[in-house]
Amino acid sequence: MEANPPTLLLILAGPAGAGKSTLCERLVAEVPGIERVVTATTRPPRAGEVDGRDYHFLTPRQFDEKLAAGEFLEWAWVHRTHRYGTLKSAVLNRLPHVNLAINIDVQGVRSIRQAAAEIPVLQQRLLTVFVAPDSIEELRRRLAYRGKDDTTEIDRRLQTAVAELCEKSSYDYFIPSRSKEEDFHALLGVWEQARRKFTPPAG
Repeated sequence: MEANPPTLLLILAGPAGAGKSTLCERLVAEVPGIERVVTATTRPPRAGEVDGRDYHFLTPRQFDEKLAAGEFLEWAWVHRTHRYGTLKSAVLNRLPHVNLAINIDVQGVRSIRQAAAEIPVLQQRLLTVFVAPDSIEELRRRLAYRGKDDTTEIDRRLQTAVAELCEKSSYDYFIPSRSKEEDFHALLGVWEQARRKFTPPAG
């Protein structure tokens, strides 16, 4: 009889425009037993957002205090205006009981790996997945299609993407991004494969 696999922290990373946010949201919505990690931010709540559900909304002073106390697994400035981060409590208090999923940038993954080196339960249950299109040209097309950024910002994001792509081989799995459906089915395959890999032998 097969033993139950441990709960895992699945991290989705990749360049902007790769579709990792959509993949993470769909995985949480459609796969039983996986919950989203609620991250923290200093930006004000938008209409309809709820503290503790969408984000942990912190004042800059609260963020500073938690940072000084070593309460973050990772954090970063976004667009030089607000800070975002992953609290240790948002992961470590829940990981022993439930599978968790989060999408963060490559820098954040590096920070979580460093933290995991000193936290055995995190190191033993960490699953990293990198998602990216086959080419920078395809990434440029997607960023332009989103209509969120001007040409200067798209160029900046693409420069960042080139550096990020150099790190894809350091991840447990790589998903070459194609269509939304193909990417989701690939992620489901990765999840099932990883669950089998992490399952301890019976007996």
